[in-house]
Amino acid sequence: MSITVSFISTLPDLCLIKLAGEQRREYLHGQLTVATKHFDANSARLAAHCDFKGKMFSALIVSEFEDAFLLAAQKDAAQESLNQLKKYGVFSKVDIAFCEDLKAYGGFGAEAFEKIKALFIDLNNTHMGASANEFGQVIVFDDNTLRFVAYLNKEGQSRLQDLCEQEIQDQSFLFEVLEIKAGLANVQAQTLGEFVPQMLNFHALNAIDFDKGCYMGQEVVARTKFLGNNKRATFILSGLLKGDEDLAVLKVGNTLERQLGDNWRRSGIINRVSVVDKHVHLLAVMAKDTEIDSQIRIKDSDIVLEIQALPY
Repeated sequence: MSITVSFISTLPDLCLIKLAGEQRREYLHGQLTVATKHFDANSARLAAHCDFKGKMFSALIVSEFEDAFLLAAQKDAAQESLNQLKKYGVFSKVDIAFCEDLKAYGGFGAEAFEKIKALFIDLNNTHMGASANEFGQVIVFDDNTLRFVAYLNKEGQSRLQDLCEQEIQDQSFLFEVLEIKAGLANVQAQTLGEFVPQMLNFHALNAIDFDKGCYMGQEVVARTKFLGNNKRATFILSGLLKGDEDLAVLKVGNTLERQLGDNWRRSGIINRVSVVDKHVHLLAVMAKDTEIDSQIRIKDSDIVLEIQALPY
């Protein structure tokens, strides 16, 4: 199933960390998988924030806005990253806190872009292009679908609502489908500390700078690349509900099984999931050598899934 209806939605699960201060570039450079010392304010980056074992606290969208960095992540992961960044931030001249002044929105389709362009006249339409003004910031994604994420202040929120015929509501389940189809995995409460970045395909998404020097988890991430010892990867899967399935199994962290002969064996875990009109869309971390025609199901259910091709 493809999303065809244009929409603008609040994104209540996307939280923003604001990292400001004189040493923000150097400090963040030593924390993330991407370089921030010479960051391009006209572009955003995907990045991972890891522990010393290379396991991820969060999957981030990193951008620069008003003399600060904005780090956007799923709310549970954002809380963990905030805790960790503040723990080590006391040794640098930085200020780190949740950004309460901006609210996250996501949009897709021609009508949505027409409205966001009314707020950001100089919209940067390149993939992960960032634009900012007195209303906030907008980041455009142009991978398998053209969509945007906007961080708006109160004036920007009011202006956007005035442009919309109906009240902007939470349709984040639609935006989630677009993220899943783009193969953009994240970290949530159920998967904190479970993955090294390559397991979420971050090496294929320009979310790891292998030549940037030391950062938290750098040795493990580098070893995973150069020794080729990563045995897991992220896959896109989809399926169709018949109507009588237990939807409680459609949760992040739940187990997937692969059919081997007459038996089913554990094959991975759900990373992101959304259901629209009985169509199940999900990302799962599974064995890297899983064949595309494998028979996959969610454990303790009759929900059968097919592996889809990645867009990268």
